[in-house]
Amino acid sequence: MSATTPKDPYRGPHHDGEYDRLLTQHELIKTAMHGKLLYSPVDLTTPGLRVLDSATAKGTWPIDLAGSMSPTATLIGTDVAPQHFIPEDQRPKNVQLRTHSIFDTWPTEFQNSFDVVHQRFVLTVCSDEAGQDAVRKLFACVRPGGWIELHEGNMLQIKEGPEHVAFMRFRDIMVKAWAAIGNQPSPGIYLVPWLEAAGAVDIQQDIQRIEVGAEAKDRAQGEKAIAVLLHLLDGMKIMLSGRSCHVHSRTRVNIFQRQTRPTNQGGI
Repeated sequence: MSATTPKDPYRGPHHDGEYDRLLTQHELIKTAMHGKLLYSPVDLTTPGLRVLDSATAKGTWPIDLAGSMSPTATLIGTDVAPQHFIPEDQRPKNVQLRTHSIFDTWPTEFQNSFDVVHQRFVLTVCSDEAGQDAVRKLFACVRPGGWIELHEGNMLQIKEGPEHVAFMRFRDIMVKAWAAIGNQPSPGIYLVPWLEAAGAVDIQQDIQRIEVGAEAKDRAQGEKAIAVLLHLLDGMKIMLSGRSCHVHSRTRVNIFQRQTRPTNQGGI
């Protein structure tokens, strides 16, 4: 009997351009966070820490983080597309990559198990109900006293006015496209209430602005932001193939916003 591949419930693209976008996005966000990969106040040198990275894509984030952690730490990245995982012989021995969907209940051995649970920029593929459910299930993996850190965007809150007409047009096109496939353009604004509903306490919120193109003081950062958005646009065009929503690939951009909201589970 031949093995069957589980149905992939992820509604985002899996083409090579999407993984190029995610790598550029990783570099962009790391620079915006002043070289940090994590806001949660965790001593990464503590032996035996357990870290979960949900929706890890190729596994770039946990592999990068492993360089700052004790070799006795365990880092597990999960995603629905294991064919894109960085090969085992190209990653640290304490980094494991496994197949899991954000929409599924996590394995019993993951429940209340991790010192840090991390996920970024994936909830836009969810409806509001599915996004809240995914956060609830993910929060269940945090051990008492541990941390969950979620990063999501808010495409609705951008600079507006006559100097930003191009990006306003881009925003409107993307919001229309997300609506056409039932996705959420601004999951960042829901993270706090979703975490509260899941039972999180000591919730902290940090809202950052990502500058794009000529708006950016750092030219390299501005160009990376443009690349991320144009890859996102190309991915949306692929997902909308055959639908009646028109997306123009030559839209220019001015500014993009990101939201990050770490929270602590249980006081000390």
